[in-house]
Amino acid sequence: MYSFQTNVTGKKRYKRIIRLLLVLVFILVITLAAVVYSFLQQRNKAAIVTDSLGARALSEAGSAQSAVYRLTQSSGTNTSALLADIRSHIYAMQCLNTLASNIYGADVHITDPSALETCMNTLDACQVRLQAGGVLTTQFTQLRDEVDAVAALFGL
Repeated sequence: MYSFQTNVTGKKRYKRIIRLLLVLVFILVITLAAVVYSFLQQRNKAAIVTDSLGARALSEAGSAQSAVYRLTQSSGTNTSALLADIRSHIYAMQCLNTLASNIYGADVHITDPSALETCMNTLDACQVRLQAGGVLTTQFTQLRDEVDAVAALFGL
C-alpha cells in the first residue's frame, strides 16, 4: 500500500555512501598533493647537496693548487706548514669523496680516489725527506704535477 516509503531507506543509504566516497576521494586528493609537494622539496634539496659538494671540492682543489705553487716558490722556511696545508686540502677532498659515496652509493666519487691517494703518498715522501734534511725539488715537482692533475679534473 505505501510502496513509495519503502524506498526511502535505500535512498538515504545511497546518499550516505556517496558522501562517504566523496570525503574519501577528497582525502586521497589532499594526500596525493602532499606527497607530490614532499617529493619536489626532496628533489630540490638533493640538487642543492650535489651542487654544494661539487663547489666545496672545487674550492679545495683550487686551494691545494695555490698552496703547492707557494711551496715550489718558497725559500724553505715554511715548507712544513705548506705541506700540512696541502695535506689538509687533499684530505678534505678525500672526505668529500667519502661523503658522496655514503649519500649516493659506493661507486660515486667527486674526485678520482687514486689521484688523491697518489698525492698523499707523495706528501708522505716529502715529509720523510724533509725530516731527513734532504733536497725536495723532485718531490715538490712531482707533487705539483699530481695536484695539477687533480685540479684539472675540476677544470682549474
